[in-house]
Amino acid sequence: MKLILKYAAIFLTLILTFNCKLEKKETGKETGFEITGTIIGVDNGTLTSNKDTITITNGSFTLKGKVDGTRNQYFRINDTFGFGLLLPNETFSISVDVNKADERGQINDIDITGSPTNNELKRVREYLQNMPESKKLSELFEHGKTLEKGSDAYKMNYEAVSNAREATRKVRTSYIKDYALNNPNSVVAAFYMRMQANEVDQTFEEFEQIVEGFGEEVKKSNFYKPLKDELEALKRVAIGEIAPDFTLKTDYGEDFTLSSLRGKKVVLVDFWASWCVPCRKSYPHLKEVYSKYKDKDFEIVAVTNDSNHEAWKKAIEEDQTRWIQVADIFPPRGSDVMTAKVITAYAAPYLPSTYLLDKNGVILAKNLHADELDKKLEDIFGF
Repeated sequence: MKLILKYAAIFLTLILTFNCKLEKKETGKETGFEITGTIIGVDNGTLTSNKDTITITNGSFTLKGKVDGTRNQYFRINDTFGFGLLLPNETFSISVDVNKADERGQINDIDITGSPTNNELKRVREYLQNMPESKKLSELFEHGKTLEKGSDAYKMNYEAVSNAREATRKVRTSYIKDYALNNPNSVVAAFYMRMQANEVDQTFEEFEQIVEGFGEEVKKSNFYKPLKDELEALKRVAIGEIAPDFTLKTDYGEDFTLSSLRGKKVVLVDFWASWCVPCRKSYPHLKEVYSKYKDKDFEIVAVTNDSNHEAWKKAIEEDQTRWIQVADIFPPRGSDVMTAKVITAYAAPYLPSTYLLDKNGVILAKNLHADELDKKLEDIFGF
């Protein structure tokens, strides 16, 4: 079973920041943007984004400027509340109600009028949210909040949530792939591909067609370059290529470099996380594989996607996975890169993801699990 890397609150994660100077004076060009805003629940204060500060007076503000291409923007209200939107060179109005903020101060429901781009985003988002699979996942997630952690009912619901996530991922990403293929001039298509490209069940050829087929305006957006980078990354980790090298800290705090095994070991690079149910369910079988081949020039290098290193180390102890364990490096908050360093370099599509390397570090196969892995290793080692 595949598990998406980042499903909950991904929209908030994606719209953290961008490097664009907002102008608070009239640009004099029709190609710029102009936002007329209303803040319900705040009479006076400031609206901030990056280093820019806009004054809120009597619950209203106006923001004018120009961007090179559509991008995402995150705003803070009096350094207490936050909301995000797509920022194209359009003239539109927004209404933000701070009474709708969640416990973190995040406002996900804002009214936008007059922006074709944001209207398209809203239509696509509502379609995805109203899919039967999405609704079932939400219901199970909410039900889990009512259950006692650690109870049998909680564990059963957790398993159901995991299965529902996978079912939701399949229908969501299938829709996103088709939407992108059929709407090459849509920045919203690029936005969703950027958000979930490595989760979409697509062939390399389809992904290349989508990325290379986007129109010029889409290519100006800040969603396009990460997609182009990912396309190049997929080329770098194609079967027959030498796997990208890396140096990461082990669970003992020591440096480990992947290339140190070249010329010595057949290596299975395994991307996982303590919270990944399918990852940890695969380990009883993987432990059998490791026991069978560890003395025959075989090694497993497990790269965790855990940012919580205590949870990572606890999972290692619980599962008794005594192969090489290293922790990926996450980018600083606000970085244009959203995922951890090594998993980005490998363009790993989901957790668990595996890459089987020969003794020279050449990629032999990707995402082999259970019987497929057994068969491949039998071919390599002869038993």
